[in-house]
Amino acid sequence: MASRNYKDIAVNAQKRRNDAFPSSYLLSKEVLDGTLPRNVMSVPTNARHYTHEEVEIIHSQAEDILLKIRERIWTSLEVTTAFCKAATAAHQLTNCLTEVLFPEAVQRAEFLDQHLARTGTTIGPLHGLPISLKDCFITPPRPASIGMACFADEPTTPERETLLVTVLRELGAVFYCKTNVPVAMMMMETINNVWGETRNPYHTGLSPGGSSGGEAALIAMHGSPLGVGTDIGGSIRIPSAWTNLYGLKASSGRFPTWSIQTGIPGNDFVPAVNGPMARELETIRLYCEAMLSDKVRLWERDPNCLPIPWRKNVLQPKGKKLRFAFVGRDDGSITCHPPVERALNATRKTLEEAGHEIGDWLPTDHAEMARTLVQSFHDLGGSAIIPLLRKTGEPIFEQMEGYEEIFEAGENTLNPAKTRQKNMKRNQLQKTYLDRWQATSVDGKRPLDAIIMASTPWAASKLGATQRTGYTGYTGVWNLLDFSVCTFPVTFADRKLDGARPPGTWKPLNDLDKMVQAEYDAEFYHGAPVALQLVGRRLEEEKVLEMVEIVA
Repeated sequence: MASRNYKDIAVNAQKRRNDAFPSSYLLSKEVLDGTLPRNVMSVPTNARHYTHEEVEIIHSQAEDILLKIRERIWTSLEVTTAFCKAATAAHQLTNCLTEVLFPEAVQRAEFLDQHLARTGTTIGPLHGLPISLKDCFITPPRPASIGMACFADEPTTPERETLLVTVLRELGAVFYCKTNVPVAMMMMETINNVWGETRNPYHTGLSPGGSSGGEAALIAMHGSPLGVGTDIGGSIRIPSAWTNLYGLKASSGRFPTWSIQTGIPGNDFVPAVNGPMARELETIRLYCEAMLSDKVRLWERDPNCLPIPWRKNVLQPKGKKLRFAFVGRDDGSITCHPPVERALNATRKTLEEAGHEIGDWLPTDHAEMARTLVQSFHDLGGSAIIPLLRKTGEPIFEQMEGYEEIFEAGENTLNPAKTRQKNMKRNQLQKTYLDRWQATSVDGKRPLDAIIMASTPWAASKLGATQRTGYTGYTGVWNLLDFSVCTFPVTFADRKLDGARPPGTWKPLNDLDKMVQAEYDAEFYHGAPVALQLVGRRLEEEKVLEMVEIVA
């Protein structure tokens, strides 16, 4: 019997959020009630919602913002106010926010400005920079609902503050909002019974992905200069790819994970990781350099962090030609849509013309790794998630029915034998793949530098479509392998260039592939962002970013 109904909790949570928006930050009723384009990226600026200075601030890169704060051209308060206003507009158009921290942000910005005026120095490399956070990062006393009603009105205590939040604050960051996620952060589009559905600002008929979809929509709308997401099966990369962003999935151990609200507590089979999301690659690098500074020494504060400070200029000698291998238009299970195939072909051609060595990479074992990952989610998450949803009477989304099936079957505990078997299978898949990568070192050549492939079969999926055809195999395999990966924008879907494949030129690989391809409509998808992902080996984050700079 549910103690409190999820609908009542949702009403209260949304009222708390909506009441926190200053009326002066809101887009007018006339703008919202008018005929909005499906691409809402320019709606606030076209409506002259911002001042000239606010436009300049929210369209600046993080590095430039920090410089202007240090040189006292802008104050942290001015910058913070601009992004609070932009986040409000972004939310009105996409439904991307959960917790609104504007009062705390203003107080923090004023403190930082006073410190700079009094001492002439900044408190850290991120001094005064507003940073948005995925809902799972705990910022006491605000709730961290992770899309679940049972947590949506539950205050958090100071001792539960996420370590990453503590460190970013010490580096000078300003926190001003938290962003929407799917239920328990375990779906590839952002929708839940508390906060509702988040839409893609490039095309509001499309999803911004999940589980860091609120973060992606906010950053794409220039409502944030830099955000932090998490990734256990593609949760940074899918939203980044679908909203024209760069998103880094690091290997486990690089960034701190202590005290993050999670949908499957205690899961170490495939650890969730966190990482930066931004419109510019330079901003991704700035975040990494600040967080992984030898002065911060994360490994002395999080037992799961490795003692590896950020390494610069790892590609030596400068300008050397690299060895890339491309996964083709399918991963052995699902075929990508035409705009994604065009992005693959164009990127391959550009790299070939630049003199890099290009080869093909067969997705051997990818299907098995994808199945293993999803099954682990269901096995480990059924008893962790379903009872909490039932506590408030939440209905189960179609994409999460696998969790309920496992729970109903009585698989609410894993026996030791099954756990050992799962771990051994994962370890063997990791070893086999690493050996295969290393085996590319032939004829005196070094091993392959990177694999490039699509981030998802879609440029971005229609709202609700992945409930039926959700597939994270393109991203999830790299979580199971614990490799370093970064998405990078390539192009946009074009109705003239990306027509449906003519009959007879393509044969579905299976029933799911047939369903995914049937969703494609060149007219509807026109304008959707298209991105790829570049994959390095484990703990090669620095090399991955340097290679993305070359490729993108």
